[in-house]
Amino acid sequence: MDIKDQFPSVHWIWKGGISFVYEVDPRIAVKVPQSGEEEREQFSKEVEIYRIFSQNPPCPFIVQCFHISDKGIFLEYMRDRSLFSRIQDNHTWNRQNMVVTKVEKLEPLSLRKEWMNDLAQAVAFLESLNLAHGDLRPENILFDRDRLKLSDFDCTAKIGMGHEACIGPYGRFLNSNEPDEGICGSSGSLGSRTEQFALGSLYYYINYGFEIYGDRCLTEDPYDHGPKTVDLLQNMEFPELNGNPRIDDIIDKCWHNKYGKVSDLALDTNRFLNEGTEAEGSIRVGHREEGNRKEFLLKKELCQDLEKRGLLDLLSSGEPKKIGFECRLYRYRMKA
Repeated sequence: MDIKDQFPSVHWIWKGGISFVYEVDPRIAVKVPQSGEEEREQFSKEVEIYRIFSQNPPCPFIVQCFHISDKGIFLEYMRDRSLFSRIQDNHTWNRQNMVVTKVEKLEPLSLRKEWMNDLAQAVAFLESLNLAHGDLRPENILFDRDRLKLSDFDCTAKIGMGHEACIGPYGRFLNSNEPDEGICGSSGSLGSRTEQFALGSLYYYINYGFEIYGDRCLTEDPYDHGPKTVDLLQNMEFPELNGNPRIDDIIDKCWHNKYGKVSDLALDTNRFLNEGTEAEGSIRVGHREEGNRKEFLLKKELCQDLEKRGLLDLLSSGEPKKIGFECRLYRYRMKA
């Protein structure tokens, strides 16, 4: 029987760095590893992280997992694109030199404050489990309408482990003035320093509408712009902050490792979110809910049934096109 006849609700929607993503239900997606040995090894790391999550109360700012298998991870389907795409849609850039020439709009301040807090709470949750995400960047932050959640945990590791995915401007190499943090030119160890630096750069992206130094030419050759940015960040040379003073203060503190722990940053972003409201002083989740237990169990049961019927074996048997799928990207199925 053809796989699409056997599983008519399954659609290939995305190819990631190490996995393929399929929609199996309007609210559920499944990630399966690509066939390479390295990809499968990296995928197994994310499986282990979700197993750790499953042993703790759910975090409402992390993409929820319904069922885990060595062959696949059934996840909450975030039906819109990433933070990268959302911000990119709001600006104009020169295709020759890759410089952002105009920010058409910023998201409403209330929403930006909420996103800043959501990200801080997500990373603080990881910190409470002695984990660091290790790859905080716009592509790994997903949306469902205006709801933002953190995803992609294949680079996540225990605090103190080496920082493997140090990608500028969300990671930086150490300079000679930081001997306590590690060897000059290395990315050092995962921890509060690396996580809050990445969050500071994400906050800049959200509130300025482009990446660090993304609004100017640093070099004659556009392909040298990235390495030049890496050098500037290593030397702790940052663009001028001239936006909202409270937001700029948080960004600056993140870049300069002023928060002892990510949980301290999360307290600060929560205070900022709640300034002028009666909820000040408590962690505010707002309209987000951790999910109805009964609904979660129903989704888990559906995922387990799909696995029992052999879905993961079929999806793992070859490249999507070879087993009968055409990529439809995200289908934006905005059903409740």
